[in-house]
Amino acid sequence: MNRTCVNLATVVLLCAVSVLAQAAPLTNLVVNGSMNYTGGQLTGWTLINPTGESWNAFQPGNPSPDGGSNFGIQDLDNFAPRKNAVGISQVIDNLVVGGHYELSFYSNEEHTNPNFLAQWQVSFGNQTQLSTLTDTAWVGDVMHFTASSSSQTLSFIANFLPGALPQILNIDGVSLAPVPVPAAAWLFVPALLGMAGLARRQSF
Repeated sequence: MNRTCVNLATVVLLCAVSVLAQAAPLTNLVVNGSMNYTGGQLTGWTLINPTGESWNAFQPGNPSPDGGSNFGIQDLDNFAPRKNAVGISQVIDNLVVGGHYELSFYSNEEHTNPNFLAQWQVSFGNQTQLSTLTDTAWVGDVMHFTASSSSQTLSFIANFLPGALPQILNIDGVSLAPVPVPAAAWLFVPALLGMAGLARRQSF
């Protein structure tokens, strides 16, 4: 490939990158990722232990970057007969098998000993990851998953480390979105091949 062909390929590559950068915003597949409550109930989510305790915006003076309400679970292991809700889950439908999905959310830890002692165990389908250990400062996590089924359960389970009693782990601003390659970007592939072939012919 001569210099002209290389230059043409570079131009096409830069155009493709520009298209990717200007892709449409990702669509959130989660219902009520902002953890809003209606009639005292957290809508869109299922408590893993429906009879357990949970919190609605435990520290309203410390809102997450998402704002509004947030959902929290307290470490009650040593406070029987009290039990916590364990976590929350939601079924996500209309997934593309083999498709890539980006999950983002905010979490923090409140109460009397916020010292990086709690984190969320996050599962989507058959894949599980752990969020960042938190204190009172809200921390954003971004995770990536690959769908193995067209319908999968997204769950967040409160994971308390030794010494966490009686901490409350909060979550807010949950977003799950597909990460597509814009179709327009692929239009540059035949164009690249065509220009490369033209440049090659002109070099002889």
